Amino acid sequence: MTPALAPVPALERAAMIARLARWLGPWASEAVRPPVRRRAVRFEGERGPLEAWAYTPRDRAPAGATLVVPGLHYLGPADVRLDRFNAILAASGQLVLCPFLPEFRRARVGPALVPDALAAYDALAALPDAPHRRPGIFSISFGSYPAIHVAARRDPGALTIFGGYASFDEAIRFSLEGDPDRPHDPLNRPVVFINLLEHLPDAPPDRARLGDAWLELVRRTWGKLEMKEGGFRELARAMSARLPASHRVLFEIGAGIRGGGVEVIRAALVEGRRTLLHLDPAPVIGDVRCPVSVVHGRDDDVIPYTQAERLHELFEGSQLLLTGLYAHTGAALPSPRAALDEGRAMIGIVEAMTDGGLRGRLPGGRETSTDR
Repeated sequence: MTPALAPVPALERAAMIARLARWLGPWASEAVRPPVRRRAVRFEGERGPLEAWAYTPRDRAPAGATLVVPGLHYLGPADVRLDRFNAILAASGQLVLCPFLPEFRRARVGPALVPDALAAYDALAALPDAPHRRPGIFSISFGSYPAIHVAARRDPGALTIFGGYASFDEAIRFSLEGDPDRPHDPLNRPVVFINLLEHLPDAPPDRARLGDAWLELVRRTWGKLEMKEGGFRELARAMSARLPASHRVLFEIGAGIRGGGVEVIRAALVEGRRTLLHLDPAPVIGDVRCPVSVVHGRDDDVIPYTQAERLHELFEGSQLLLTGLYAHTGAALPSPRAALDEGRAMIGIVEAMTDGGLRGRLPGGRETSTDR
C-alpha cells in the first residue's frame, strides 16, 4: 500500500486540460513542441533489458502519470510525431513513459508485446518521481493489443484507446484490401506479410531474408508522401532485383507491385487462425475494471473507425469519441457545421487524457497496490 496523496484540485485539472487543448487543437503547429525534460529509463522486459523515454514538465512537479503504448512503428518513441505527443502530454502536468517495444520495431504484433508492456507499466509506477502507483494508459493503433492486456492485469487509473482494433483479422484485411468507402494506406501492405510470414504458402526456406526485405521497404517508405502516392513501386522493383530469384515473386506480392496478395493472405489467415487468436482483445476485456475511452479518427487509413465502434460495444460503459479534427488522421479541418461536434470530441479526448493520468489518486487520496 502506498502513502495517501491529496486529490488534484479541480482548478489544476482544468489547467491541464487547457494546456493539452492548446497544443493538440488544429490551431497548433505540428512543427513546434512544448519544452519538457526527457530521459532514458531502462528496465527488464520479456527477453532482456528494454528502454523507454520518460517525459516530465519543466516548470512543475507532475500531478499525473501515463504509460503511452506506441503503435507499430520501427522508430518507437523516436518517431517525431510520437515524441511531440509525449512532450505535449508531459507539459500538461504529467509524468509520461513511452517504451521502445522490440516487436513493434520489427513491424510485428507478437506475443512478447504483452509482458514487455506490463514491465513498462510497472517501471513507470516504480519511478521515484511518479506521483502515484496507478498510472493511466494511453495506447495508439496496434498498441491497443498490449494496452488492453495491461489494463486487465493491473488496475490503471483509466485506459484510453486511440485508433485501436477489436478484430485482428479484420484490421489485417483492411491493411491489405482497404475499403472502397474509406481511405487506405498502401504502404502498410508489407507489414501484413511480415506478420503472417510463417503462414504464407509457397514461401522460400529462408523466410527471414524475405521479412527483412519487407521491413527495409517499410523503413524507406513510411512517412514520405511521395512514396504513399506511388513512389514505392520503383523502389520495390529495385529491391526485388537484388533478391534471390526464389524470393522475388512473393516479395513483389507483399510490396504491392504484383497481384495475388489478397488470395495469399486469406490462405495465411486460415492456416494461422489458431495461433492468431490471442491477438483479439475480446477474451480479456471483461477483466478491465477501469474507465475506458475509445477514440478514433474517422479518416484513419490504417485501422478503420468501425473497429472503434466494435470496441465501444465490447467495453460496457465505455466512452466513444470519433473525430476528423487532427492532421494525423489524414483529415482536413472540419466544416463550420461540423466544428461544434468536433470541438466537443476534442474536449472529450483531452479530458480522457488528463483524467487517465489523475485517476490513480482515488477519492480521499488513497491508492491501491499494483500487485495482482
